[in-house]
Amino acid sequence: MSFEQHAQMHGLMVRHAISDGRWHRVPTVDKPKKRNGAYIWDGERGVVRNWATMEGYAKYPDRQEAWKDIKLRVFDDSAEKIRQARVAKHAQEMIRQAVYDKHAYFAAKGFPDMKGLVLNDELLIPMRDFVTYEPMSIQRIKPDGEKRFLAGGKTKNTVFIINKKFMNVGVYLCEGFATGLSIQTGLEALFRNAAVVVCFSASNMIHVGRQIKRACVFADHDDTGIRAAEELGFPWMKSEAAGEDANDLHMRAGVMALRKALSELSPASPRKLRG
Repeated sequence: MSFEQHAQMHGLMVRHAISDGRWHRVPTVDKPKKRNGAYIWDGERGVVRNWATMEGYAKYPDRQEAWKDIKLRVFDDSAEKIRQARVAKHAQEMIRQAVYDKHAYFAAKGFPDMKGLVLNDELLIPMRDFVTYEPMSIQRIKPDGEKRFLAGGKTKNTVFIINKKFMNVGVYLCEGFATGLSIQTGLEALFRNAAVVVCFSASNMIHVGRQIKRACVFADHDDTGIRAAEELGFPWMKSEAAGEDANDLHMRAGVMALRKALSELSPASPRKLRG
């Protein structure tokens, strides 16, 4: 993977990185009209950050020896960890205050009767640590579909798992919450028991997926989604239409289209490594 691909994996719109060892602000996939991403690249080492989706910086390459003799202030994570702990506590308090209710986002995504955690006008999606399953942050969704993470919260290695009790039976990885709901609907139509692990981003899906022995991936049909699926090496699929995810397919073509797509994947299949 090149540094440009590393940046793109985290949502930065970078085609040709400038290797001058200075910070550069760039647009991101989620905010293409703003410069919400930043990178620094010296031709051998670099870091990237998407200020909307990342709580810290992602190094390239991620080998410890490449950074052995280099100390950068951006990697002093002591203050970062304190901030993340405070955000985690705030997230837990928000979850306690929320009520279980319907939300406009569910209706917009094809689930008008579904209920979730609602606080004020926001749907709260707990972002739990994949190992401990403790709430680390929250994805907040407005009625119009606008999504935000709690500022300063941990996002790496956080998930929302649908049907967690089936983790030992089968696992399907995806990026978005509505995507996960649609995958679960398709699995129910197949009478197939499996857990759906929502990872919130393509880069985090890679990080989480590397901790799982067997899984399937329903990739978003975009460059970062496809690259993440290929990087993991699991059996994977995508909607035929560019730009779509599983929920888009569900909304456009119905549950039977999802059922047909998912019938071709099995979480019992072994990891298929490239090359």
